[in-house]
Amino acid sequence: MKEDQTYDADLSKIAKNASISGIGEVVFNVFGYITNIVMTRHVGPAIFGIFNLANIITWIAQIFSSFGLNDGLLRFVAFYKAKGDTQRLKGTIIFGTKITLSLSLLLTGIIFFYADYIAVRFFHDSSLELPLKVLIISLPFLTLGELWLRVIQSFQVIKYQIYIQKFYQPVVKLVVLISLFLIGMKLGGILIASIISILTGFFFSLFYLVKIFPVHKKLPEPVYEKKEIIAFSLPLSLNQFFGVLTFYIDSLMLGYFKTASDVGIYNAVGRVAILILLPLSSFNTIFAPMISEIYSKNEMGKLEELFKTTTKWVFILSFPVFLLCILLAEPIMGIFGQGFAAGAVALMILGGGELVNAGSGSVGYMLMMTGRSRIVLLNSIIFCFSNIGLNYVLIPQYGIIGAATATGLSLAAINILRLIEVYLFLGFHPYKLDYLKPCIAGLLSSLIVAPIIYNLASIHLVATAFLALLFVVLYSIFIYLFKLDKDDTYILQLIYRKLLNVSKA
Repeated sequence: MKEDQTYDADLSKIAKNASISGIGEVVFNVFGYITNIVMTRHVGPAIFGIFNLANIITWIAQIFSSFGLNDGLLRFVAFYKAKGDTQRLKGTIIFGTKITLSLSLLLTGIIFFYADYIAVRFFHDSSLELPLKVLIISLPFLTLGELWLRVIQSFQVIKYQIYIQKFYQPVVKLVVLISLFLIGMKLGGILIASIISILTGFFFSLFYLVKIFPVHKKLPEPVYEKKEIIAFSLPLSLNQFFGVLTFYIDSLMLGYFKTASDVGIYNAVGRVAILILLPLSSFNTIFAPMISEIYSKNEMGKLEELFKTTTKWVFILSFPVFLLCILLAEPIMGIFGQGFAAGAVALMILGGGELVNAGSGSVGYMLMMTGRSRIVLLNSIIFCFSNIGLNYVLIPQYGIIGAATATGLSLAAINILRLIEVYLFLGFHPYKLDYLKPCIAGLLSSLIVAPIIYNLASIHLVATAFLALLFVVLYSIFIYLFKLDKDDTYILQLIYRKLLNVSKA
C-alpha cells in the first residue's frame, strides 16, 4: 500500500512538472520558430548558415568548458539532496563553478585568437571569422548559466528553469532581434540578440540558484568530493563532446563540403524535426534527477513502472508531430522563406530518426543516472563515428538529404542499442502492449487527412494550420476511443489541473 502511494506521488510529480515543462517547451518553440522565421526571411539561407556555423562552434566549446560537470552536478546534487548532505551538496556546486569558469575563459581566448584560421581552413569562408569572434566572447556566461540551470533542475524546482530557458531568453532574443532588424542590421543584429539572450540566462540562473540554495553563505562549510565528481564527470565530458559533435556534425560537414546556404536550409529542417522530441524533453526535465533518487533507494519496481508510463506518453505526444512532418513537409518548410522548401525530403528522413529517439524514452538518462557513465561514453563514441562516417559518404553526393539520412540512421541505431543496454543492466524495457494504440490512431488519422492534402493544388499558411489542427483533433478522438488505462487517466487529470491552474494564474 505504501509503495503504491509513493508510486502515485512520483507519477504525480512527473506529470505535474512535465506539464509545466511542456507549456514552457511550447512557448519556447513558438518564440523559437517566430525568431527563426524572422531571421530566415530577413537574411536568407546564406547569412543564416554563417550564423549557425558560429553558433555551433560556440556550443561545442561550451561542452569542453563544462567538463561534463553539467550532468555530473545533475546527479550528485540530486544524490546529496536525497541524503540530506548539505555540506557535500554545497561543495559540489562551488567546485563545478570554479572548474567551468576557468576552462571557459581559457577556451574563449584560444578560439578568439584562431577564429580566422577556423573560418578559412575548415569552412573556406572568411566571412565566418567576425561572427565567431563576437559569439565566443559569450562563452563563460553561457557555460556558467547552463551549469547553474542543471543545479536548479537537480533540486526539482522546474519552474525556474522553465522561466529562464523557455520564457525570458527567447522573449528577450526576439524583441532585441526585431528591434535591430528595424534599424537595418542583419547578421550583426542576430549576433547581438544572441549574446543578450545568453547574458539574460546567466543572470537569472544565478539569481534563482541563490534563491533556492544560498551557496554564497559561509555556513555550512562545503565538503569537496573532487575525485568522485571528476571520476564520474570526465567520461561524461567526452560523452557530451561526442554527443554535441554528433548533433552538429551534419551541419559542420555540410559547411565543409557544400555551402552556407545548405547549412541554413538544413538547420531550418533540424528546427522542425526537433519538435518531435519536445515531449521527451518535457518529461526528462523532472524524470532525469528522479531516476538517480529512486535508484539510490533501490526501488527498481517503481523505476520500471515510471519508465514504461513516461515512455508511452512521450510516444503518444511525439507520433502525431512526426506524421505531420511527413504529411505537410513542403508547406512547413516553405514557412521559413524562399528556397527553404528544398528541405522537405530531408525533414521526412530526419523526422524518422527523431521518432525512434523519442519512442525509446529516457534510455540515455536511465544509463547515466544509474552510474553507468562509461557505457554512456562508449555509446556516444559509437554514435559519433558512425554519424561522421555516414555523413562523409552521403553529403558530397546527396547534400542535405544525405546529411538527414546519415543522422536519422545513426539516431535510430544508437537508441536501439541503449534499449538493449538498459534491459541487460537493469532488467527491464519501456514498452507495454497498449503502445500500439497511438500507432493505430496516427495511421487512421493519416488515412483521412492525406487524401485532402493530395487533392489540394497548393497549401498556404492558413491551410497548413487548418490541416494540422484537423489531424490533431482526429488523433485525439481516436486515442480517446481506444480507452486509457488507470495511469494514463491519472496523468491526464493531473496535466489538465496544472494547465487549468496556469490559465487562471
